[in-house]
Amino acid sequence: MPTKAKTFIALAIVPGLMMLALGISHWESDDPVRFTIYLLLALIASTLKVRLPGLTGTMSLNFLFILIGVSQLSFSETLLLGAIATAMQCVWRVKVRPSIPQVLFNIASLTMAITSAHFIYHLPQIQQANGKIPVLLAMAACFFFLTNTVLVATVLSLVETKPFAKVWQQCYLWSFPYYLIGVGVAGLVNVSSYYVGWKAALLILPIMYLTYLHYRLYVERRVAGHDTNLSV
Repeated sequence: MPTKAKTFIALAIVPGLMMLALGISHWESDDPVRFTIYLLLALIASTLKVRLPGLTGTMSLNFLFILIGVSQLSFSETLLLGAIATAMQCVWRVKVRPSIPQVLFNIASLTMAITSAHFIYHLPQIQQANGKIPVLLAMAACFFFLTNTVLVATVLSLVETKPFAKVWQQCYLWSFPYYLIGVGVAGLVNVSSYYVGWKAALLILPIMYLTYLHYRLYVERRVAGHDTNLSV
């Protein structure tokens, strides 16, 4: 691994893990049962992965529960949920076992993404200007997406010695539509929670699972088609 990549990873791990430790040290949980159920669902979602073409790494459904957590759970609960779910995604059924620095970087980058999303969602000025849940969730999702993809694209560009813009464009192109659908589902879950309760609102989640199956099939077909074109 290039020295620049190692340096960047180290510089990202330190503040990310500090944010994680500081956030969890101020533990708050208004509903431990809800947190436990969301955590278990996030762990299951972490096993539903899609490998993005041309990129090292995968994308899973756990971001959906992170977005829901930003609006329904405390900051400390969301951080812990994200960290555990990310660790599960890193080690579950992988061809090559990731190194400890790789896992720590993924946790650290997600911690920073959650922090930015939580900050913008709960910013008083924004809530006063427009306190509607779909708007707040969309803004939080954009900050989460940008923070996470910029950090990941930066380290991939350093490791693979590719231009940052090209790597980030690949991340954006393949993952942004998936995020948009996830934001829509998270919004439905949050709005429904106010009317029917959070348990009943979880009945909406199968929509995202069907989306995952469709998206995985789409990616596999695109990759297969690309490989066929190369071999002709």
